[in-house]
Amino acid sequence: MNRGGAWVRYPKSVLLRRLILEFWFSCHAAYEAWQARKSVTIAVGVFPPSLFFVFLRFILPASAKRIGIVHDLQGILALSGPGFVKRLLYRLVRAVESIAFRSCDKLIFLSHSMAKTAVEEYDLDVDKVTVHYPFVTVGESGKSEANLADVFPEDAQHVVYSGALGQKQNSFRLYEFFRDCAPRLPDVHFHLFSGGPIFEELKKAHNADPTERIHFHSLVNDVDLEELYARSTLQLIPQSDVSSNACMPSKLPNILATGCAIFAICERDSELARILDQAGTGMFADSWESNVLSTKLKEALNMAKLQSHQQRQAHVKNLLLKVFSLDTLVDLVLDQGMDEAGRGRVTAEAAD
Repeated sequence: MNRGGAWVRYPKSVLLRRLILEFWFSCHAAYEAWQARKSVTIAVGVFPPSLFFVFLRFILPASAKRIGIVHDLQGILALSGPGFVKRLLYRLVRAVESIAFRSCDKLIFLSHSMAKTAVEEYDLDVDKVTVHYPFVTVGESGKSEANLADVFPEDAQHVVYSGALGQKQNSFRLYEFFRDCAPRLPDVHFHLFSGGPIFEELKKAHNADPTERIHFHSLVNDVDLEELYARSTLQLIPQSDVSSNACMPSKLPNILATGCAIFAICERDSELARILDQAGTGMFADSWESNVLSTKLKEALNMAKLQSHQQRQAHVKNLLLKVFSLDTLVDLVLDQGMDEAGRGRVTAEAAD
């Protein structure tokens, strides 16, 4: 796999950022697929972006098996809303996503609710659809370096959100939640590790009217992820009302594997809520109402004191092996691509 995109510069507009990503990556993937077209027996597309797979079906040989791994449903999440331009783009996104999904011999979704929604919305063949939760990508040793020691004073509790900030995280309401809770919890620090236009907008608003113990940070390097989770009292996983059935947070197994307690904001009957109940190392609130969130957050902080990171690691070990395994995902891909010649070459396309 040859990665690309380091040269791309994105504007602030979310719509323009999405369009630029779709088009440059489609060109990149089409070029790479053309170079390798004679030797490809399995093509694995990671969605989104989705437009590139529309072109790849004309480039790759008809004998190549096409497998899609769906991280979230952009046609459900991103571009719905008022306004002619948004409605037009929303329809285009849904159309592209539908064509890309239908081009696949197998579709692997990261949650059962996402798969069910996609089947219903796009009238997909259920025989081509399967589910596999995201897998662990960090170590489970619990060891940490000291790169983040100055960020996390040891005499305080730390509520942390780390990751992208967009519509599906209900980002502006998340920041309001921090502002509501900080005065009520004087021994708690609130951290946002992120980047991008919404992050910068929130940071600017915070600097104009700061609240004590709310901190803005750049995203940490991959090598520091394990330390970030080890030093966090709670890791937040917020979901907007529309995102529960359209995505599954890929960082969830990493947080579980490092033994950090989780506080999610999601619908009561969502798959994320069910996983947290099964794991027993997290809590959720099913409302964005201020009093509900502050009450549930206090409960979650008290719960986090009852077990160490190491104890939570041991508690979820079997769950991780059973449903968050990379090996089973690889098996799903390779089994789909088996033919009389055996397992062929796997070509994975992914955005940088």
